[in-house]
Order: sequence, then structure tokens, then C-alpha cells
Amino acid sequence: MRLFAKAGPRLRAASVIALATSVAITAFAPSSASPVESQAIAPQASVREPAIAPAEAGLRRLNEVQYARAIEQTFGPGLKIPGRFEPPLREHGLLAIGAAHVTVTPTGLEQYELRGRQIAADAVAGGHVAMPCAPKDGTFSANCARNVLGRYGRMLYRRPLKDGELSSVVALTQAGTQASGSFAKGLAAGLSRLLVSPNFIFRVERNGGPGQIDDWSLATRISFLLWDAPPDEALLDAVARGDLADKARRAAVIERMIASPRFEQGVRAFFFDMFGYEQFQGLVKDQAIYPKFSNDLVKDAQEQTLRTLVSLLIVNKGDYRDIFTTRQTFLNRNLAALYRVPAPTAAMDGWAPFTFPTTEPRAGILSLAAFLMLDPTHEGKSSPTIRGKTVRELLLCQPVPAPPPNVNFSIVQDDSNPLYQTARQRLLAHQESPACAGCHRVTDPIGLSLENYDATGGYRTHEKTALIDASGTFDGKPYSGLLGLTALLRESPDVTSCLVQRVFEYALGREARALDADWLNQANARFSAQGNRVPELMRLIASSDAIAATRPATTATAASSSSPDQAALTSLYRRAR
Repeated sequence: MRLFAKAGPRLRAASVIALATSVAITAFAPSSASPVESQAIAPQASVREPAIAPAEAGLRRLNEVQYARAIEQTFGPGLKIPGRFEPPLREHGLLAIGAAHVTVTPTGLEQYELRGRQIAADAVAGGHVAMPCAPKDGTFSANCARNVLGRYGRMLYRRPLKDGELSSVVALTQAGTQASGSFAKGLAAGLSRLLVSPNFIFRVERNGGPGQIDDWSLATRISFLLWDAPPDEALLDAVARGDLADKARRAAVIERMIASPRFEQGVRAFFFDMFGYEQFQGLVKDQAIYPKFSNDLVKDAQEQTLRTLVSLLIVNKGDYRDIFTTRQTFLNRNLAALYRVPAPTAAMDGWAPFTFPTTEPRAGILSLAAFLMLDPTHEGKSSPTIRGKTVRELLLCQPVPAPPPNVNFSIVQDDSNPLYQTARQRLLAHQESPACAGCHRVTDPIGLSLENYDATGGYRTHEKTALIDASGTFDGKPYSGLLGLTALLRESPDVTSCLVQRVFEYALGREARALDADWLNQANARFSAQGNRVPELMRLIASSDAIAATRPATTATAASSSSPDQAALTSLYRRAR
């Protein structure tokens, strides 16, 4: 194995250098000399893990969905989440990494404060807060306040409140009770303080033993990896018992979580992030060209791909590589009309399993509408370059550089020139510029293989009156059309190594680095030996030493760990103000 440059998306060097020497590349695919390749997998506990690049424990802002799940998990269903959330940040290909680099703007801070007060008031008034100890005459009870706030504070902070934290919210509850004459309203004031704290709004990681985060932070990492939600009370109880500090008991905790129905929502959240589905928000297409395009179609396209992935990878525990070739999917009436196939008899939710017959030119997620329409930059036509870049970067972890400045796109954009009737002809002419040739030779062959599908995913054989040529080569191997491409993609070692890298980065909230390469190669070999099954990969990472690893705390970090509302945390709010 050979590593190039910085961490970031990995790429096997040989196949792409032959295409474009200007593309920066790195490699995480296992080499043919790897001592673990093709060997039977040993139990996790008996395999020595390579070290990974150290990183300090950090902060990650909850996204809108995670925030809502935390509220529901703490107070039960039925509470409204008012106000607007600030947009997430995507860095190094993942929102999960960007979450570690966002703060709170003044407007965002105001929204959090208003939201927290409203949720606290509604939770108390609506009977979502259990307080059997509350005095019947509405007077203040310190013991009751400590019991109630201690329980809900542990759920919201994802750890027990420290003595000073609990005393502070109890005092606020007392002041609120005295001002309103109601213990319930006073308790709402205390809860609102918890809800606007950065300890709730951010996932705050703290250092534990040498070189690792503490068990409360570890439980949070594992829970958001497997469930995309905070730890439930059972997991918090397991931490309190010391279960995560013991390999066997930690494995049992992880098994419970993977067996839970919540595991599906965790897998959905990962692929939503990996595939960049937040870009569907506000996606538009030219209605004159694509009259069937609608917001409902956008939602249906996302749901189809996510259902397909869950069915293949979780329900049937299939090989991850089959996402490129499976003909089994789900349809509703909207998508059946787009694909021009008979609408199956749907279930109550409008969806039904469907298998594309071999006579249909569709197989795998690249042939589904979600992949084909997700291009915010082109409203009226497909872009082979964008599609090829997406495959390279998202599914193969192969970085494609941005175009050089002052590029002349006139040939590519002019689809009325009779000399260049198809996208292939226009792009080949564009590649005559040396500044453009390198990257386009990496992206365009893949994208041109998808030209039989328009910008919304509908099938076509011609661009205007010209016959579409969807042939190409991948890793030096010729193929014809999408089905030929996806058959080759399925066998590419970059496909599985990329997924391992993405899940690793998603779990740790940082990009992979050169020092992570040995760990990633070992994990990739184990993933392959286990049949490339996603639950096994999630289990492997959740039970690894790597997910708990961190750099030893500096003096400043240690200070902020002992007083989490000070130092690094309060600076987030200071900058916002």
C-alpha cells in the first residue's frame, strides 16, 4: 500500500495516474502483499489494532434531526420543535465532520433560547415530565427538583450532571417557583436552562483514561453511529455500571443496539450523509423540460434509495457491493410513472417491493432517480462530469480537483451547435484544452455511461435526434452502458475501502489521515472477510479501540473538561453574541 499527500479521500494510485497526472491521489485499498488479505477473520478481541492518528476530544453540534430525536427520547413523542435551525456544514465529504466545525450565530443562539424555553414549558404543561414528588401546594422542593432535573439532565447532557451544574438549575427552579407561585413553572425554568446549554446542543467529548475519551463520551459516539440518536437510559445505565470498560460487556451493549429497530435509522442517517442528500433541499429542475419533476418526486427518490439500501444491507444482510447491481428496489406510483413500469400493488404507505426485469436498463443505485437527479447546478440537463465526479468522490473516495480558474465552458454549455450534438461530443472537444483534459478524463467516462438517463432519472436513447453512446472504460477495462459500468464497480476494491473510510470518518467526526492507514487496511480486510456486510462493519468500528481514541488532554482542554460551560464551550456563545 502507498499513501500520498494528506489524509482525505483515498485512491489507488495506478489506475488514475494513467488517466490524469494532475489528480492528487492516496490509497487505502489493501495491497496484494497484505498479510491479512483473504485469511479467515479472527475474533475482534484477539486482533491487535494498529494505532490511529491522535485527535483531541471535540464538540459536534446536533443537527435538526438529532435534536428532535433527543427531545423525543427525553420527554416522549408529541412535542413540537419550534423555530428554524441553521444549515449544517459539509467538510471533507461529510456533514458529520462539518458538525465539529460549526458554531452558533447570534440568530441561531436566539432560536435555541426561544426553542428551549418553549419546549420546557410545553413538556411540563403537557405531562411529558414525570414529577411524582412535586408538592401539591406548588411550593418549592429542593429534593424533588434535584431528582427531576438530575434524571432529565442526564438524558439531555448524555452524562450525569456535575454537582455545580445541578445546583445551578435547582437554584433557577427555586427562583422561578417563587416568582410564579408554581413549582411546575419553576421546574420549566430549570429545564430550559438545560435545553439551551451547549452541553445539550453540542456533543461534548471529554478525555478519560490515557489516550481515550471517557465512557460517557464513548457511549455518545457509539449511539450516534448506530442510531443517529443520543444514548437511551439503558445505555446510560450500562455506562454507569462500567459495561463499556469491559470488552465482553461492551460487545453485549453493541449487540442490543444493532438488534434494535433504531439501527435502521442509524444506517439511513449514514447514507443520507454519505450521499449528500441535504442537497435535495430546494432542488429545482426546468419544468418546461421535466414537467413530472416535483417536491414529492424528490422525496420519493430519496426514500426509494434508502429503502433499497436498508432492505439489501440490513434486512437481508447482503454484500455492500451489490448496491451497484441489485434489481430489487421499492416503488410507488410517482416513481413507476418516471421509470415507465407498471405500478405495483402498494402497501398502506404507498410503497411496494419491485424487481426490475432483465429487459429493463436499470440495476443498482446509480440507475435510481435519487442519484441521477441530485445535481443542484444543472436545472435543464444532465451533467456527465458532475455524475462522474460524484461516483469518484462519494463511492470510491477518489478526490477530483476543482477546475482551474477562467475555464472556457462555452463548448460544453452550447448544446445547439450542430458539430457537437451530444454531451460526449461536447466534452471531447472541451478536453482538447490541456488545462481541462486531466480531470475530465477521470470523471467523464463514468458520467457518459449514465447519459441514457436524463436529469430526473428518466430513460432515453437519444439526445435530441442523436443516438447516445454510453460506452466507456473503467480501470482500463471496456464496458457498454450503465450495467457494464456497475458490474466493474462492484468488483473494484476501492468500493469497499471507501465505505470503511467513510464509516470511520463518520464515527470519529474527522477526516482520515495518513497515520490511520494501517487501521483502515486491517478493518477493510476484516470487512471483506465478513462478506462486506454493513452491520459487521458498524459492529467492528463500534467495538474498536479507535472509536474511543483521543490525544491526551492539554492543560486548557483539561480545564474545560472539568468546567464544560466555560472555556471552549462558552466561547461558542461568545462568538455568537
